[in-house]
Amino acid sequence: MTFTVSDFPRFFAAVNGGHRPFPWQMRLIDSIITEGRWPAAITAPTGSGKSAVVETHIFLTALNAVGAAPRLPRRLCVVVDRRALVDSQADRAARVLSWLETSSDALAAEMAGALRSLSLSPDSPPVVLANLRGGIATDRRWIDDPGACAVISATPDMWGSRLLMRGYGTSPAARPREAGLLGVDSVVVIDEAHLSRQLLGTARWVAGHAGEKASAIGVPALQVVESSATARVDEGGTAIGISAEDLADPGLAPRMTRPKPVRFLESPDWSGKKGSKKYVETLAEEANRLYDPQICGTVGCIVNRIDTALRLAEALGDDCPCWVGPMRPMDLTALKADYPGLFGLPDDGTHTTPRFLVATQTVEVGIDVDFVALVTELAPASSLAQRFGRVNRKGARDSGPITVVGPPERAVKDQLPYLQEDLRAGLTWLHDLDGPGGASPESIMACPPPPTLPERPIVKLPHVGDVMRWEATDDAMVADEELELWIRDSLQPDQLQAGLVVRSPLPDDDALAISLLTATPPSEDEVFPVALWKLRSVLTTLSERHGDHDRAFVLRDDEVNDIRLDDDPVDIRAGDVVFVDSGHALTRKGVVVTDASRPEALKTLWGTASTRVIVDGLPGAHWLEDLCGLEDDEAQRAFTDAAENGLITRGPDLIEGVRLSWIVVKGTEEIKDDDSIRQVWTPSEGLVTLEAHQDGVASRAGHLCDTIGITATLRDDLVAAGLHHDDGKADPRFQKYRLNAPDGSEPLAKSPARSAQDVSRRRWSSGLPRGWRHELRSVAVAWPAIEESDDPELVARLIGTSHGRGRVLPQPNASSLINEQRDDDALKNRIMDLFVEGEWCSLMGRTSWRLGAWTCCYLEAVLRAADCRVSKEGS
Repeated sequence: MTFTVSDFPRFFAAVNGGHRPFPWQMRLIDSIITEGRWPAAITAPTGSGKSAVVETHIFLTALNAVGAAPRLPRRLCVVVDRRALVDSQADRAARVLSWLETSSDALAAEMAGALRSLSLSPDSPPVVLANLRGGIATDRRWIDDPGACAVISATPDMWGSRLLMRGYGTSPAARPREAGLLGVDSVVVIDEAHLSRQLLGTARWVAGHAGEKASAIGVPALQVVESSATARVDEGGTAIGISAEDLADPGLAPRMTRPKPVRFLESPDWSGKKGSKKYVETLAEEANRLYDPQICGTVGCIVNRIDTALRLAEALGDDCPCWVGPMRPMDLTALKADYPGLFGLPDDGTHTTPRFLVATQTVEVGIDVDFVALVTELAPASSLAQRFGRVNRKGARDSGPITVVGPPERAVKDQLPYLQEDLRAGLTWLHDLDGPGGASPESIMACPPPPTLPERPIVKLPHVGDVMRWEATDDAMVADEELELWIRDSLQPDQLQAGLVVRSPLPDDDALAISLLTATPPSEDEVFPVALWKLRSVLTTLSERHGDHDRAFVLRDDEVNDIRLDDDPVDIRAGDVVFVDSGHALTRKGVVVTDASRPEALKTLWGTASTRVIVDGLPGAHWLEDLCGLEDDEAQRAFTDAAENGLITRGPDLIEGVRLSWIVVKGTEEIKDDDSIRQVWTPSEGLVTLEAHQDGVASRAGHLCDTIGITATLRDDLVAAGLHHDDGKADPRFQKYRLNAPDGSEPLAKSPARSAQDVSRRRWSSGLPRGWRHELRSVAVAWPAIEESDDPELVARLIGTSHGRGRVLPQPNASSLINEQRDDDALKNRIMDLFVEGEWCSLMGRTSWRLGAWTCCYLEAVLRAADCRVSKEGS
């Protein structure tokens, strides 16, 4: 079969439990195909299926792959202003991906094949999924394949900082790739855009600034979609939303019109501060009143403060789940696995439905939860409207009762994070919702909530000078860039945050524990986000209890050290990650608190789930023996053999006959994601010659350009850059000391060393200066060969930035790029001109001016993706 746009309803129903698309969703498809771009705004209200942008993007990308739709952006970014740990867009995309990969439907097979044809590798998934939500780890899969269909779910900070070349939590070397792939060939849907006015303005400025130059290379520029029921579209812009005629649709009508009666419960115990015991009892009583055992469903309880949420969850019973922002991602994943139906996920019928779910503002957007009834504290009108949208979300029940608990009107005061004026406006709006529909979406469309008071009266837009500064991604700045000016509505300082990780079992000896923690850096999944003041208090309490393992360790600037817990205050800084042993009273309902009375059973990891660890002498840690039935000594020999056959072992050197205190083993797939190691090490058995590697990168770059649709001239430039991007590795100093190349061998691209641990040791014992960059030498060596290119300056730039470096002022050790014993005068002079006298900086400026900053980032990302793919394949 050959699928066409007429197959969208069939596809949509297949991935949404038989539900066909609503009329407005079909209009969205038709508009994108007709206009050849996404609309400026989507004005559908909460509950009407705005998350269907995921299905729309995936289907239209597949349609383009078979030549039946215009060339549209390959990456969809859905940005939501909540630090929700896992949002509904990510779950929705995962559900579509699962259908594409596992369904026996012929349409699934054809769409999956079409989408894979856009990828660098035939074994790639049809759709690349990524979640960027903050923390200490980042998801890199989306930058490895610029041509692939991708769905990226992100918070404003994480998406905005990457667009502006200063990605939070990423290395300087990764910043150009991220900026290029978000600023070119991407569409961003900023959901509930009234909460992100500043980010919306910045995104539109970047789209306008970079658009014309990006389009000139043959791919779409950044497209920005404002998703909000109150969106305003400039003259000539397109907006897609709900019309009165849509309410006749039998699928949409129940969602929009089923009544949601609202009751306001006045409580004299409501306070702008910490809720009293009596007030929590009032909330619990109302939740129990709304619970109907005859209806299989969950009553939602949404409150404004974390402490109130924890105490309410405890009042409602030990089995009451709680979802608040400062949870570990792994705990939220477990919560969703226990109650998939509540979160709109497939349920095989074996899971129970909780009577209650207690949550904070984190459920307002970004989650497809469906409550049978709701108890909520008074909040601003826009927040209440979002909370109301979580009740009877699919219109499957006759009504969805709602109770709003708040103070008498005269007693309304600030209740952080909300201000008195916004709370008063919310209460007034509640009284206006007095019709028979209550808070149904139809009623809210007729009586829209008043916006909150803007935290910034003026949206600040970037200018060209800002872009020039952002481009220097590898420069050491005196102070960090304050991106809040361009990506946040609020300029109030953030509450300083750190991370807490619980590990088990750690060696009793502190020195051994430090070396083990250094070898197993934490993953985002296992980190509790904690306010700095709270973490200091927790650590002080831990010290005062004088229990087992009353100690802590801190990860700061890539080093792990112990912490003096008797200091006042404890030396913890923003961004630190603190490790403690398991068994301490640290949490309530999976949230770090200062008043925990007993330890909770917390699952622990060793960084990534694939990392395997043996700690000598500690019960329960010998996973290999349990798995293979090996004795202790045999298990350790098995680890040693694994390390010598391509797996990396970090920690003490493996010395035959010596019993190790601990062992950490990671598979080659994990090593391949370490860019610095991958540049000089290969998992393949044979030697990788420099010529073969560069030929492979050039070929893959050309293939990628063809897949993406980059113009023929630029394709030739990228191929030329691939052919010469590692010329500098031929330097005998690099060959001997960094690659351990056999004497007299043809120049190598990768090390024949059999463990990446050996590569790490050679990196620091090579004798070359710290910061010596082979790709900068490659520019000078390759210059005569690339002078005949259509754009030799661009080719030179792509070579010099091929590993994310080179975007710096002349480096202090630039003269070390010269090999005094071997280089001729012409090469020596070229190196001096480029990297000592400053010509390289001028070249970078000229290419950015001609092609555009984001276009240059994008082209760098394409070449680097080709290099990474060839390296991962072992050549």
